[in-house]
Amino acid sequence: MKRKTIHLFGACALLLASCTNLDPDIYSDMTIDKILEDSEQSSAYLLTPMYGQMRWFNEDRSIWDLTELGTDAWVIPTNSDGGWYDGGIWLRLDNHEWKSTDPHFSTCWSHLWYGITTCCNRVLHQFEEAGLELDEQTLAEVRAVRAFYYYYLLSLFGNVPIMETYDVPKDYMPTTRDRKEVYDFVVRELRESMDKLPEEQRYSRFNKWAAKHLLAKVYLNAESWLGSEYAAKRDSTLILCNEIIGSAKYQLDDSFSNIFSLQSETSPEIIFAVPYDETTGSPIFHCIYAKTQHWACKPIYNAGSGGYNGLRAVPSYVKETFDATDPDHYNDKRYRQSYCMGQQYDYLTKQPLYFTDGVTPFNYVNEIASIDAAREFDGYRFGKYEVKIGQKWETDQDWVVFRFGETLMMKAECMLRDGDAQGAADIVNEVRRRSFDPSLPRSVRELTAEQLSALTVVDGVSVPYGEFLKELGREFTGEGMRREQLIRWNLYVNGSWTFHTPKQKKYLELYPIPSSELLSNINLRQNDGYSY
Repeated sequence: MKRKTIHLFGACALLLASCTNLDPDIYSDMTIDKILEDSEQSSAYLLTPMYGQMRWFNEDRSIWDLTELGTDAWVIPTNSDGGWYDGGIWLRLDNHEWKSTDPHFSTCWSHLWYGITTCCNRVLHQFEEAGLELDEQTLAEVRAVRAFYYYYLLSLFGNVPIMETYDVPKDYMPTTRDRKEVYDFVVRELRESMDKLPEEQRYSRFNKWAAKHLLAKVYLNAESWLGSEYAAKRDSTLILCNEIIGSAKYQLDDSFSNIFSLQSETSPEIIFAVPYDETTGSPIFHCIYAKTQHWACKPIYNAGSGGYNGLRAVPSYVKETFDATDPDHYNDKRYRQSYCMGQQYDYLTKQPLYFTDGVTPFNYVNEIASIDAAREFDGYRFGKYEVKIGQKWETDQDWVVFRFGETLMMKAECMLRDGDAQGAADIVNEVRRRSFDPSLPRSVRELTAEQLSALTVVDGVSVPYGEFLKELGREFTGEGMRREQLIRWNLYVNGSWTFHTPKQKKYLELYPIPSSELLSNINLRQNDGYSY
């Protein structure tokens, strides 16, 4: 993360660690009137908390886990020494046998609600309390970011309260709203705010195009969330994507790896990102290094700390999505740019490494011997983000949240589902092009309209547009999208993958409301299919 690209965070060093670490005494001295004396820095002081809170999304047992684990793409098995058993929470997540008491749910719930109430609603309250009117652009930014937090509640939990004010009675207990009401609220907030936001690129702050991209995602998922009567919302997704494309503010990066590099702020593809900085410590971008790499990985990167040997790619997913025996997939640069695989080497000596026994080659393989007794070398590791030479426990890599490649692929998906397979293929191949050597045959570099529209077996089920779903996996693996993708293809509860047998229960497409929240608020309602 480079200082010049994160002026929002640099403007308020005291708030940098995230809004959960605010010093109440210092912050209380920063009155609205005092903050507004410096108009250039005022919004930074006020809005830093609502962006800083997003850094918790990728901590352990948080948002990333609920969007990628439990899918066909990623798994945390129990190691042969018992590591990562953790009371069975990871195995239950993979098997779709979770409990409302599992810590993922309460952690995610808390992080999202803190962002909404303490970080967004509080800004609005401070102005109201001071008798000052918030300028239109800043108000729009707060509403759009609040909708971002609500988007995850809508996707993960569905039926949740709606809170627009910070100043409520101490014993206030908000009431559960139906998913349709929450959806309508998110749509309204984004529609009313997006055109009041600035158009210039902002990287780590919401602009007009970030809000439109988020709304396009909401519309794209509307049918799977609310029913077939919302299929027509794809038209709205298409319109929004065309507006982003037509703005000419963003373009595909010539280099796929540059998007996820330590210099990601230079990528013309990134619409919105959340900066991390190793100098500020926690929270960290957990899944890109600490959570996935083996504890003996330090020599690979001349690193200051090793990993926890937890997160692995699901073997069947890697084989089905990037079959190394198929030249079409082996020649896809995204294969090696998405995973850490094979024999590992000492960064300084260039010699092959061995595991702690000094005999077994440090060689990540695409297999997992057992879900409850994984070997040290089992499973490819998450390798999409560049690991810094000299990597610390703290992370310096920025989280890419929205990028132009997804804008294009959302448009392609709408066109494909609405019958324009050739138009979809043209867009898919535009995105694919950078990942293949141009000297390769066209049949390797490109997908045809017929391939994209055909029935294709994915996760043991023959589905329409299955090759397009595989292409989403190749392009976006590990980017927090897989759960929604599988739900849109009706595979989340019906598909089979390594160690996972489908439960075929529709209610599992929503997570349970955390039991701790139900016990503390009698006005909350548990999602259908779950008990307390």
